[in-house]
Amino acid sequence: MIPGKYYFLTFSFFMSLFMSGVMSGVMSFTLLTLESTSMHEVMVNWPTAWTISMLVAFPVSMMVVPITQRLVASIVATS
Repeated sequence: MIPGKYYFLTFSFFMSLFMSGVMSGVMSFTLLTLESTSMHEVMVNWPTAWTISMLVAFPVSMMVVPITQRLVASIVATS
């Protein structure tokens, strides 16, 4: 189990992992329709695209998540 003090870091990591995986996959598979790219080429290039997008998404999420939480807390009524 991961200690509670690493909650935010763990949350940001997994959120970035899932979001960058989905987004890089969507963008990679878009090449199939926009360009004459083969499925094999997409599958070979996707891991690299995912790695690069994860390197961007993780630090960005570390900055954006707290801002988003404060924004939502200020505009959503609590009961």
